[in-house]
Amino acid sequence: MKVNYDFYTGTDEYCDGSTENDVISYLKEYGEEGFDKIFEKDIRWPVYYHITPIRKNILKWYPFKENAEVLEVGAGMGAITNVLCERAAHVTAVDLSKQRTSAIIERCKDKENLELIVGNFNDIKFNKKFDYITLIGVLEYAPLYTNSKDPFRTFLDHVKTLLKDDGKLLIAIENQMGLKYFSGAPEDHTGRIFDGITGYENKNGIRTFGKKELKEILENSGFKYTKFYYPLPDYKLPTKIFSDDYMPNEETIEDYRPYVANDNLGVLFDEKKVYKELIKNDMFQDMANSFFIEASSKEIETKVDLEEENNKLYKIDESEKKFFDEHYFIKDYNNEGTKEKNTNSSLEEENRRLREELNKMSNSLSWKVTKPIRDFRTKHKNKG
Repeated sequence: MKVNYDFYTGTDEYCDGSTENDVISYLKEYGEEGFDKIFEKDIRWPVYYHITPIRKNILKWYPFKENAEVLEVGAGMGAITNVLCERAAHVTAVDLSKQRTSAIIERCKDKENLELIVGNFNDIKFNKKFDYITLIGVLEYAPLYTNSKDPFRTFLDHVKTLLKDDGKLLIAIENQMGLKYFSGAPEDHTGRIFDGITGYENKNGIRTFGKKELKEILENSGFKYTKFYYPLPDYKLPTKIFSDDYMPNEETIEDYRPYVANDNLGVLFDEKKVYKELIKNDMFQDMANSFFIEASSKEIETKVDLEEENNKLYKIDESEKKFFDEHYFIKDYNNEGTKEKNTNSSLEEENRRLREELNKMSNSLSWKVTKPIRDFRTKHKNKG
């Protein structure tokens, strides 16, 4: 492995805080394969997200061509870099953060076909073109790191210059119109409930797109051909991959396990039940939580047996079920919700309502201390 710091500014521009130090320590102590031991002691969302092998599934199934040269933009802490190294002849991985790349060095120290570059992708001078460029959870951040009136177009135009004539851009991104956002899950990047599906409060910030708009953005940058896939529950923790040629049905959706990444205040309905109805009405593609997209200036002829490949993906094992169980709660407004309102007897129920109020405040343009919060503070101010 070769590590290049020529484009590093000396400052890590993106960071998950002290949790990243914990992740690096865990990787040094247990390695990637020791994830079950790590989750026994620490299963916080950032730790789980950076370490779980489920992350690899977003590319584990993909049929890269032989002797492929791959550029991974936004490698993070290397959750999928190993998969790329195993499936391609050579991988160039880029990330902004020196600290994060130290995790990649730990994970991929035996990979001789990897070059790691630390720095802003837009500042790096590459001396070759690539068969594939991956943007896994990256495109939505273009406004932060691309100085342009149209950052998405400018960013994609630059990416295209680095692809070979028949090269493919591989994108994984949340769907602005994903079902989870209608259920009340906060938008993954802004943390605001219903932010994306109502058009985003900050029009110039981090954002995702629906299928039609995303396809148009890619076409405007010269990616004439696109093919959409639908990872469930989303691209971050995919346990199944679907496509327009291989759609889910009631049977394949039965073992679907949704989750909410951040502190769970509860969602409005069971995603699994609603997806079954969407499937019946041919609406699944537009409301899948995430997309995986192949984009190219040449016609796409990828052939893959997704039914077979899905059987090879990493599954949620016993050490990981705790995360999914603790990160999904469906509010019952017909029963439990009414009981909470009338009894007011449980501190746990009060805490839940308090969290809901705080979330409403954080999502308001002119928030103030509300009556439920004042009542909670008054009632418990003298309690240890």
